[in-house]
Order: sequence, then C-alpha cells, then structure tokens
Amino acid sequence: MKTRMRTIRILVASGVLVLAVVAAHLGGGAAIGTLCALCPVGFAQIAAASGSVPWGLLPGVLAVLVIVFLIGRAFCSWLCPSQLLKNVFGGHTPRGILGRSGEAPLGDRTAGCASCASVSGDNLKTQGLVLAVLLVVSFAVGFPVFCLLCPIGLVFGTLWALNRVFVLLQPGWELIVFPLMLLAELFLFKRWCSSICPLGFFFGLVGKARARLGLGVRPQADCSTCISKEGCRTCSTVCPEGIDVANPAEATLDGCTFCLDCVENCPTKSIKIRIGDPKEAPREPAAEFLDTEEIEPTHR
Repeated sequence: MKTRMRTIRILVASGVLVLAVVAAHLGGGAAIGTLCALCPVGFAQIAAASGSVPWGLLPGVLAVLVIVFLIGRAFCSWLCPSQLLKNVFGGHTPRGILGRSGEAPLGDRTAGCASCASVSGDNLKTQGLVLAVLLVVSFAVGFPVFCLLCPIGLVFGTLWALNRVFVLLQPGWELIVFPLMLLAELFLFKRWCSSICPLGFFFGLVGKARARLGLGVRPQADCSTCISKEGCRTCSTVCPEGIDVANPAEATLDGCTFCLDCVENCPTKSIKIRIGDPKEAPREPAAEFLDTEEIEPTHR
C-alpha cells in the first residue's frame, strides 16, 4: 500500500500541532484553551453546564460545521491530534504509517461497480447516545466533563504537562495520567473515533445533510475505468472507514474523512476529487485495466 498521502497527513497535523503549542507558549492570542471555542461538543456541554447558550461561541462552531459540510470530515484525517498518533503508531487497527496488515473490507464487495454497498453512518446512534449522557452529566455537575476525556484535549494536556517539566521545572501527575488515558482511548478502544467520539455525531449529521443535498467535494470513481466488477477492492481495503467509492448510486461518503488513500492507491486511477453527487456510469467497466499484480499487495 502506498503511504505518501499518509506521510503528508502526518506532516500537516504535526505542523498544526507545533504552531498551536508555540502560539500558546509565546502567550499569543491563540492559546490552546481557545480551541474548544470551535468545538460543537464543547459548545453543547457549556450550554448544558451553565444553563444558558454561549452565543459568543456560536459563530466559530457554525464556521466549523460549514467547513465540514463543504469538504467532509477532513479534520479527522488531517488535523486531529488523535488521528496523528494513530497514523504514526498504529498497526492493524488503527493503521500505522506502513499501512494496514491486510484487514478485510467490510461487507460483500463482489457485486460490481454499479451495485457495491457503501458504508453509512451506522455508529451515529451510538455517538448520539454518548453525547446525550455527557450532556446530562455536564448539567448535573456544572462542568463540561468531556473536556477531561477528549483525546484532543488529552494531547494538548500532555504537551502542557511536558512544558511544565522542561520549561517551568514543575512536574505533575498530569504527565502520567493524561498519556495513559490517551493510549487507552486510542489503542484499547480502537473504534473510538468512528463509534464513540461525540464530535463524530455532529460531523455525521452534517455529512448526511451534505450527502442528501449532493453538495460539497468528495472522491468519486469513474465506472468506465473502475475494475471493481472484476474483483478489485482496493478503495474499500485502504479506506480507514471501509467505504466503497466505486458505487455511483450509494456512495454518499457521509463517513469519508477525505484522507485520499483511495485516490492514491486506485490501480486504474479511476478515483478523482469532484464536486456534487456521484454520476451514473456505464454498467460494464473496462476490463483491460485489470492488473492483478498491482491489486494483490493490498490484500496481504
């Protein structure tokens, strides 16, 4: 499996993380704590904990949701610190920088380009339930409790603890507790991001609206050159969400994180970034593009 795109994602996420830490360390106007002002979960928790709507945070939250509507859940692949750790240290699930070790694609992918099943937001109900519980607890204790559990917050909390050790020479218990909680969430609860994270509930709702309206940018497969009918499953195998981009009728891609692994690894280069709904394509894909030597490595 090709890894150039993953390496780029690691560099982008690392760069953003470094900028955030430097800005906070220099005491600028972009302190790490202000990042929660853009978080829909943080907004909902603050409203529940305080019993009033924090109207001042609403513009930033709406801006984030608009971006998700236009380009999907790209934050999850390109900026989220927890996904950065998965890309660097993961193995089978979550994936590491050297690729997955041959996880089978989800569902039956043998029907062909025009009828393959796509992965939908099946975990939306679970994420909604987690969000509801967090809001009830936040209301009861008067504090946004998810901020103590959020992997993103734990990453920045760990960096803050390291700053206290090496800059202020003040080691604290956070340097042990925060990393342990982060490792447990990301590597023991391996489906945290897709099945548990309440932020995914908001992203999922926006993704479904985006898919229903047929707007925004998304990867789409050209079935005139796609070889899924011949048995190619590369796009769904390399996709961390198991999405089959080759389905022009069902591939709404509401769970797509825009990692672009499918684009990079497609053996016939049939997947392109386009705007709008996937268009119908010829029923019979071109068989002459089949190259088993290039497909087989993704199924090791």
